[in-house]
Amino acid sequence: MGVIDRLLLREILKTLFVVLLVLALVLLSNTLVRYLGMAASGALGTNVLLLVVGLELVKALGLIIPPAFFFSVLWVLGRMYRDSEMVALAASGFGHARIFQAVLLAAVPLALLVAVLVMEVLPWAKGRVSALKAGEANSADISGVRTGRFNEFSRGGLVVYTERLSEDGFKMEGVFVQDRQQGRLGLVTAENAYQTTDPETGERFVILTNGRRYVGTPGQLEYTVGQFKEYAIRIPEFGELGYKLSRSAKSWQTLLASGDPQDRAEFQYRLSVPFALLAFAVLAVPLARSPPRSGVYGRLTFAVLLYFTFFNLQRVAERWLETNVVPAWLGMWWLPMLMLAVAGLIMVLDSNWFWVHRPRWMVRRA
Repeated sequence: MGVIDRLLLREILKTLFVVLLVLALVLLSNTLVRYLGMAASGALGTNVLLLVVGLELVKALGLIIPPAFFFSVLWVLGRMYRDSEMVALAASGFGHARIFQAVLLAAVPLALLVAVLVMEVLPWAKGRVSALKAGEANSADISGVRTGRFNEFSRGGLVVYTERLSEDGFKMEGVFVQDRQQGRLGLVTAENAYQTTDPETGERFVILTNGRRYVGTPGQLEYTVGQFKEYAIRIPEFGELGYKLSRSAKSWQTLLASGDPQDRAEFQYRLSVPFALLAFAVLAVPLARSPPRSGVYGRLTFAVLLYFTFFNLQRVAERWLETNVVPAWLGMWWLPMLMLAVAGLIMVLDSNWFWVHRPRWMVRRA
């Protein structure tokens, strides 16, 4: 590997790191805001919040590397063209073949990494997120209760209303609680309430102080009224989870062995991601070419449109496979090949051969 190869690799990887960092921060902020809202409403426990957010970030990592690498190569090579560095390299014998070689030296290991991320890590992360969400949906955690509204937990098994929180935020004041025990509806009003955990059994309880409890059946006059200084309500748990594993959380071995068209489409979609990285690595080289001292962004707008076209075609091709519009053997291989064809077309249009012969073709057509 020569000095120029190492220079290109270093610049591309540095830019890739920055782009990935920016994309990761954007994803992290959006995901954190979304799950903070769920935690505030009690749909997600604060004890698993950061774990779920981290898994969501890991899940998306394999999908954001291909576009990040594409735009990194595009930016680095485009800057070198605009600064006339490519002209100097071409004069020194460093042609397009060497540029392709340097780019592919970075693209091939990244494609292997992306293949591992989308084939192994992505379904594992999705399965873990689904399990954690299902677990939180079957349990309650009133640590995120909101004041002035009815907060529902444990699928309606527990409803909590509080007028305000104490200054330290750990105790509720002016509390109304509705719970169901053995099929009977119980209503409790209390001055204060807080959540605690039994150190021996691990069960969680809401401890209410100085209040009244009403037990009965709606529509009937038979009610029991009790007064207490301290009363504990166990937060219900629903035992084993009955969530269904989504198709995107299945392992690639399961998808490959399945005869379901939707499973085959999911497998082909995952397989297309690392191949898309290689195709866009090749496409970025001719697409980055621009005249010296041209605009800062060069063909960046066209590159963005091209990538989003590819992204939409991915979804269309996946849908075609699910509905058997295209045969299974065709899969989604044609998408990376289409991008390679676009790369070849751009190289032809940028070549001197095309511009030398273009006047002759125009004369013949006239």
